[in-house]
Amino acid sequence: GPDAVLPLPETRLRWSSGRLGGRRTVRVHPVGGGGPVVLLLDGDDWLYLHPAMTAFASAVAAGESEPVTLVFLPAKDRSAEFGCRPGLWEAVRDELLPLVAGSGVPADVSRLVVAGQSLGGLSALYAALAFPELVSRVACQSGSFWWAPGAEEAADPLGGPVGGTIAGLLREGPDLSGLRCAFDVGEHETRMLPHCELAESLTERAGATVRISRSASDHDRAGWRHALVRDVAWALG
Repeated sequence: GPDAVLPLPETRLRWSSGRLGGRRTVRVHPVGGGGPVVLLLDGDDWLYLHPAMTAFASAVAAGESEPVTLVFLPAKDRSAEFGCRPGLWEAVRDELLPLVAGSGVPADVSRLVVAGQSLGGLSALYAALAFPELVSRVACQSGSFWWAPGAEEAADPLGGPVGGTIAGLLREGPDLSGLRCAFDVGEHETRMLPHCELAESLTERAGATVRISRSASDHDRAGWRHALVRDVAWALG
Protein backbone atom coordinates (compact mmCIF):
# COMPACT_ATOMS: atom_id res chain seq x y z
CA GLY A 1 0.00 0.00 0.00
CA PRO A 2 0.99 3.66 -0.04
CA ASP A 3 2.50 3.36 3.44
CA ALA A 4 4.86 0.57 2.41
CA VAL A 5 8.45 1.57 3.05
CA LEU A 6 10.75 1.26 0.06
CA PRO A 7 13.74 -1.03 0.60
CA LEU A 8 16.99 0.88 1.00
CA PRO A 9 20.46 -0.26 -0.04
CA GLU A 10 22.36 -1.94 2.77
CA THR A 11 25.66 -0.26 1.96
CA ARG A 12 25.91 3.28 3.29
CA LEU A 13 29.03 5.35 2.76
CA ARG A 14 29.61 8.34 5.04
CA TRP A 15 31.17 10.91 2.76
CA SER A 16 32.81 13.88 4.47
CA SER A 17 33.96 15.93 1.50
CA GLY A 18 37.00 18.12 1.88
CA ARG A 19 36.20 19.83 -1.42
CA LEU A 20 32.46 20.35 -0.99
CA GLY A 21 32.27 20.62 2.78
CA GLY A 22 29.68 18.90 4.92
CA ARG A 23 28.82 15.26 5.22
CA ARG A 24 26.41 13.14 3.25
CA THR A 25 25.25 9.55 3.22
CA VAL A 26 25.78 7.88 -0.15
CA ARG A 27 24.01 4.57 -0.61
CA VAL A 28 25.38 1.89 -2.92
CA HIS A 29 23.37 -0.99 -4.36
CA PRO A 30 24.62 -3.78 -6.66
CA VAL A 31 21.93 -4.98 -9.08
CA GLY A 32 22.33 -8.53 -10.39
CA GLY A 33 25.66 -8.90 -8.62
CA GLY A 34 26.94 -5.46 -9.51
CA GLY A 35 28.87 -4.02 -12.44
CA PRO A 36 29.53 -0.60 -13.95
CA VAL A 37 28.82 2.28 -11.59
CA VAL A 38 25.65 4.25 -12.35
CA LEU A 39 25.95 7.55 -10.49
CA LEU A 40 22.44 8.84 -9.84
CA LEU A 41 22.42 12.58 -9.20
CA ASP A 42 19.60 13.72 -6.86
CA GLY A 43 20.07 10.26 -5.39
CA ASP A 44 17.64 10.75 -2.52
CA ASP A 45 14.79 11.27 -5.00
CA TRP A 46 15.63 7.94 -6.64
CA LEU A 47 15.61 6.27 -3.23
CA TYR A 48 12.47 7.74 -1.70
CA LEU A 49 10.24 9.14 -4.46
CA HIS A 50 10.76 6.81 -7.41
CA PRO A 51 12.41 3.50 -6.65
CA ALA A 52 15.29 3.14 -9.06
CA MET A 53 16.40 -0.07 -7.34
CA THR A 54 13.28 -1.96 -8.38
CA ALA A 55 13.29 -0.47 -11.89
CA PHE A 56 16.87 -1.60 -12.53
CA ALA A 57 16.28 -4.98 -10.89
CA SER A 58 13.39 -5.60 -13.30
CA ALA A 59 15.47 -4.52 -16.30
CA VAL A 60 18.42 -6.73 -15.35
CA ALA A 61 16.14 -9.70 -14.69
CA ALA A 62 14.50 -9.18 -18.10
CA GLY A 63 17.86 -8.97 -19.86
CA GLU A 64 17.29 -5.34 -20.83
CA SER A 65 20.34 -4.14 -18.90
CA GLU A 66 23.60 -5.67 -17.81
CA PRO A 67 24.17 -5.86 -14.03
CA VAL A 68 25.10 -2.47 -12.59
CA THR A 69 26.01 -0.89 -9.27
CA LEU A 70 23.80 2.06 -8.36
CA VAL A 71 25.38 4.91 -6.40
CA PHE A 72 22.82 7.34 -4.99
CA LEU A 73 24.44 10.77 -4.61
CA PRO A 74 22.28 13.15 -2.57
CA ALA A 75 22.35 16.83 -3.46
CA LYS A 76 23.02 19.33 -0.70
CA ASP A 77 22.60 22.52 -2.72
CA ARG A 78 21.47 21.81 -6.28
CA SER A 79 21.96 25.34 -7.56
CA ALA A 80 25.52 25.53 -6.25
CA GLU A 81 26.60 22.00 -7.17
CA PHE A 82 24.84 21.41 -10.49
CA GLY A 83 25.77 24.52 -12.43
CA CYS A 84 28.65 24.36 -14.89
CA ARG A 85 31.22 24.26 -12.11
CA PRO A 86 34.09 21.83 -11.50
CA GLY A 87 33.85 21.42 -7.71
CA LEU A 88 31.35 18.59 -7.60
CA TRP A 89 33.16 16.57 -10.25
CA GLU A 90 36.59 17.04 -8.70
CA ALA A 91 35.09 15.71 -5.47
CA VAL A 92 33.45 12.77 -7.25
CA ARG A 93 36.74 11.90 -8.95
CA ASP A 94 39.09 12.38 -6.00
CA GLU A 95 36.88 11.43 -3.05
CA LEU A 96 33.65 9.62 -3.83
CA LEU A 97 34.71 7.08 -6.46
CA PRO A 98 37.71 5.89 -4.39
CA LEU A 99 35.27 5.51 -1.48
CA VAL A 100 32.96 3.39 -3.66
CA ALA A 101 35.88 1.33 -4.97
CA GLY A 102 36.96 0.56 -1.41
CA SER A 103 33.47 -0.25 -0.12
CA GLY A 104 33.62 -3.97 -0.83
CA VAL A 105 30.67 -3.74 -3.23
CA PRO A 106 31.50 -4.97 -6.76
CA ALA A 107 31.75 -1.73 -8.73
CA ASP A 108 33.46 -1.01 -12.06
CA VAL A 109 34.29 2.70 -11.92
CA SER A 110 36.05 2.50 -15.30
CA ARG A 111 32.65 2.23 -17.04
CA LEU A 112 30.94 4.99 -15.08
CA VAL A 113 27.55 6.23 -16.26
CA VAL A 114 26.33 9.57 -14.91
CA ALA A 115 22.54 9.98 -14.88
CA GLY A 116 21.00 13.35 -14.17
CA GLN A 117 17.68 15.14 -14.53
CA SER A 118 16.94 18.84 -14.88
CA LEU A 119 19.91 20.70 -13.32
CA GLY A 120 21.49 17.27 -12.78
CA GLY A 121 21.28 16.63 -16.51
CA LEU A 122 23.08 19.88 -17.17
CA SER A 123 25.78 18.90 -14.68
CA ALA A 124 26.20 15.45 -16.26
CA LEU A 125 26.83 16.90 -19.72
CA TYR A 126 29.13 19.55 -18.26
CA ALA A 127 31.13 16.77 -16.57
CA ALA A 128 31.58 15.00 -19.91
CA LEU A 129 32.97 18.24 -21.36
CA ALA A 130 35.18 19.27 -18.46
CA PHE A 131 36.26 15.83 -17.22
CA PRO A 132 36.27 13.57 -20.31
CA GLU A 133 38.71 11.13 -18.70
CA LEU A 134 36.15 10.63 -15.90
CA VAL A 135 32.77 10.85 -17.63
CA SER A 136 32.26 9.27 -21.05
CA ARG A 137 28.73 7.85 -20.63
CA VAL A 138 25.78 10.06 -19.81
CA ALA A 139 22.02 9.66 -19.47
CA CYS A 140 20.55 13.15 -19.47
CA GLN A 141 16.86 13.79 -18.93
CA SER A 142 15.17 17.17 -19.24
CA GLY A 143 18.54 18.88 -18.98
CA SER A 144 18.41 22.51 -17.79
CA PHE A 145 20.39 23.77 -20.76
CA TRP A 146 18.86 27.23 -20.31
CA TRP A 147 21.20 27.68 -17.33
CA ALA A 148 23.70 30.51 -17.19
CA PRO A 149 25.09 32.32 -14.15
CA GLY A 150 22.24 34.34 -12.67
CA ALA A 151 19.53 32.78 -14.83
CA GLU A 152 17.81 31.08 -11.90
CA GLU A 153 17.23 34.46 -10.26
CA ALA A 154 15.90 36.04 -13.46
CA ALA A 155 12.20 36.83 -13.83
CA ASP A 156 12.11 34.35 -16.74
CA PRO A 157 14.90 31.80 -16.20
CA LEU A 158 14.25 30.04 -19.51
CA GLY A 159 14.07 33.29 -21.47
CA GLY A 160 17.80 33.86 -21.88
CA PRO A 161 20.09 32.80 -24.73
CA VAL A 162 19.17 29.41 -26.16
CA GLY A 163 21.45 26.72 -24.79
CA GLY A 164 22.86 28.93 -22.05
CA THR A 165 26.38 28.34 -20.80
CA ILE A 166 26.66 24.76 -22.06
CA ALA A 167 26.03 25.79 -25.67
CA GLY A 168 28.90 28.25 -25.40
CA LEU A 169 31.20 25.52 -24.11
CA LEU A 170 30.09 23.15 -26.87
CA ARG A 171 30.77 25.79 -29.52
CA GLU A 172 34.41 25.99 -28.43
CA GLY A 173 35.04 22.83 -30.46
CA PRO A 174 35.64 20.13 -27.86
CA ASP A 175 36.43 16.62 -29.08
CA LEU A 176 33.59 14.49 -27.71
CA SER A 177 34.33 11.46 -29.89
CA GLY A 178 34.72 9.32 -26.75
CA LEU A 179 31.29 10.23 -25.36
CA ARG A 180 28.04 8.27 -25.48
CA CYS A 181 25.21 10.58 -24.40
CA ALA A 182 21.49 9.81 -24.31
CA PHE A 183 19.18 12.80 -24.22
CA ASP A 184 15.52 12.61 -23.27
CA VAL A 185 13.05 15.42 -22.70
CA GLY A 186 9.27 15.46 -22.32
CA GLU A 187 7.43 16.52 -25.45
CA HIS A 188 5.19 18.67 -23.23
CA GLU A 189 8.18 20.64 -21.91
CA THR A 190 7.68 23.15 -24.70
CA ARG A 191 9.92 25.89 -23.30
CA MET A 192 12.74 23.44 -22.61
CA LEU A 193 12.75 22.01 -26.13
CA PRO A 194 14.71 24.76 -27.96
CA HIS A 195 17.44 24.64 -25.31
CA CYS A 196 17.58 20.84 -25.43
CA GLU A 197 17.56 20.67 -29.22
CA LEU A 198 20.54 23.02 -29.47
CA ALA A 199 22.54 21.15 -26.81
CA GLU A 200 21.77 17.85 -28.55
CA SER A 201 22.85 19.05 -31.99
CA LEU A 202 26.03 20.71 -30.70
CA THR A 203 26.97 17.57 -28.73
CA GLU A 204 26.52 15.46 -31.84
CA ARG A 205 28.50 17.94 -33.93
CA ALA A 206 31.37 17.66 -31.42
CA GLY A 207 31.67 13.98 -32.32
CA ALA A 208 29.70 12.28 -29.57
CA THR A 209 27.52 9.24 -30.18
CA VAL A 210 24.10 10.52 -29.18
CA ARG A 211 20.66 9.07 -28.70
CA ILE A 212 17.77 11.54 -28.75
CA SER A 213 14.35 10.64 -27.37
CA ARG A 214 11.13 12.45 -26.53
CA SER A 215 8.97 11.13 -23.70
CA ALA A 216 5.21 11.58 -23.64
CA SER A 217 5.55 13.46 -20.38
CA ASP A 218 6.20 16.76 -18.69
CA HIS A 219 9.07 17.76 -16.36
CA ASP A 220 8.51 14.87 -13.97
CA ARG A 221 10.08 11.74 -12.58
CA ALA A 222 7.40 9.39 -13.90
CA GLY A 223 8.66 9.99 -17.41
CA TRP A 224 12.25 10.04 -16.24
CA ARG A 225 12.18 6.62 -14.59
CA HIS A 226 11.36 4.75 -17.81
CA ALA A 227 13.91 6.73 -19.80
CA LEU A 228 16.55 6.35 -17.08
CA VAL A 229 16.79 2.57 -17.26
CA ARG A 230 16.59 2.48 -21.06
CA ASP A 231 19.22 5.18 -21.56
CA VAL A 232 21.68 3.83 -18.99
CA ALA A 233 21.55 0.45 -20.74
CA TRP A 234 22.19 2.20 -24.07
CA ALA A 235 25.06 4.26 -22.66
CA LEU A 236 26.76 1.03 -21.57
CA GLY A 237 26.22 -0.57 -24.98
